[in-house]
Amino acid sequence: MTPEVHGLPKRISPCPIVDAIVELRFSSAVLPDAVFGIIYKEFSKDFSEKVEKLPILQVPEPIRAVDRNLMYQPHYKLLAGNLTFQIGPRVTSLSNSKEYMGWENFARKLKEVFSRLEKLQVVKAFERLGIRYINLFKEDVYNNINLRILMNNEPLRTVRTTLRAEIEEDGFKSTLQIANGATAKLGGQAIVGSVIDIDVARQVFETNFFGNMESILEKGHYIEKKLFFALLKTEFLSTLNPEY
Repeated sequence: MTPEVHGLPKRISPCPIVDAIVELRFSSAVLPDAVFGIIYKEFSKDFSEKVEKLPILQVPEPIRAVDRNLMYQPHYKLLAGNLTFQIGPRVTSLSNSKEYMGWENFARKLKEVFSRLEKLQVVKAFERLGIRYINLFKEDVYNNINLRILMNNEPLRTVRTTLRAEIEEDGFKSTLQIANGATAKLGGQAIVGSVIDIDVARQVFETNFFGNMESILEKGHYIEKKLFFALLKTEFLSTLNPEY
């Protein structure tokens, strides 16, 4: 079931997506220190533009291993054009920033990466799949979405408003965050505007993720896309040149 069947736009212009990230958390079948070497050997030619050590490596390993805020953090970042591949002892992620390539192309790359990861046999058990889209709008998005915040039955007027909500659907939990007066980087420049941040996650896998990754990825992406477009007022969506 594709989103287009349900009447959602294939794309809008200008595209507000500043980052699309798909993250897989897992328990490792090998020693934590060996994970990076195994995965890097497989993907180094694909992401040869730049390799960065991330600041978390300055934190002592015994602390990283027991702190849940740190144990799933990536340790290395590999770059190739507008794609970033991150690797940690219990996590990998692929993100598409700068110019969004579209879900069809991004999903194809994700399936390729996950298929190769499966063959490396570094994953013992799956703990979380996250599909996150960060959208930036220059205007105050609260004026253009189907969501109202009231105080004494009157619209709440603030300089800056941040909203966070969690929504469960079909085995996925969507974390929705909306903020105006926010700052995001676009093309190396800091831009102040409104952010719609949707992170759709699955933490329970009834079956092997690798064997069912296509349907799981498509379902998660559909839930994210449906939530995003449900937020936009019809008149605002019409200004974004939707293509169906």
